[in-house]
Amino acid sequence: MRPDRLNPRHTLALGRATMVLSVIGMIAATLVAYPFAERFGMGMQITGHLVLPISAAFFKIGYVVRLASHHALGNMSAG
Repeated sequence: MRPDRLNPRHTLALGRATMVLSVIGMIAATLVAYPFAERFGMGMQITGHLVLPISAAFFKIGYVVRLASHHALGNMSAG
């Protein structure tokens, strides 16, 4: 293995971690922006609304990284 290439197993872990962290971010942002909005100031609510699509984008990136890792490992049925 060349040292300038990422290990597919580490990349798989990175993709999974990105997905988990983004789901946590989406849940937290949803709670701040919608059901508990009256408990937070306007700035925090705006931040919650902005974090939602950003977290979704990171989830998608993590998913693509996970798929690429499975492809590199030879697991074609990982989808």
